[in-house]
Amino acid sequence: MNQEELIKRIKEKNIEEEIIFGKGGEYFKSAQKYYADLQDGEASSDNFFENTIVIFEECEGPKRKPDFVSGSGSCYWYTKKGVTRGSDHWGGGVDNCDWALHTKNGKNIYGAGYWKHARSFAEPKYGYADWKDFLFKARLIEINGKELVTTFNNCKGRNLIEMDGKLYLRKVIEVFEETEAE
Repeated sequence: MNQEELIKRIKEKNIEEEIIFGKGGEYFKSAQKYYADLQDGEASSDNFFENTIVIFEECEGPKRKPDFVSGSGSCYWYTKKGVTRGSDHWGGGVDNCDWALHTKNGKNIYGAGYWKHARSFAEPKYGYADWKDFLFKARLIEINGKELVTTFNNCKGRNLIEMDGKLYLRKVIEVFEETEAE
């Protein structure tokens, strides 16, 4: 899908009205619906960890060395079709992603409140998701006065967005506003 169409679609949406920022299951369902028509490209081992939402299916852990181990100790095994994740924390707020786990007994682990708190376990749990099942949590950004919707196609890694053949690093800046004392 081209950027003009994506920009039009995202401007027509109202995230505050369409996503239910409450209990985990409601959040995941409404967020998946919200982001579904804002997709361009498919997840891969290069970008699935950047602003995505998916529900992994619980599985057995692979019997080989992980392809990647995160700073928090989560392990990842890549295949052509998808990724297996082994971790002691699941749900909303896994870094900047929302990764739920559908367990073998039919329950979904969404975390402790939409995106702020992942749920922790004493032992790692393993889950698998196909690349095609990941949704990019698209957002409208502006770089050098030009609007762009972030997608799998222009996400080039941790905090890197490509526009017009150039890479841009996202920098988070805290903004403080004066307020009256209570």
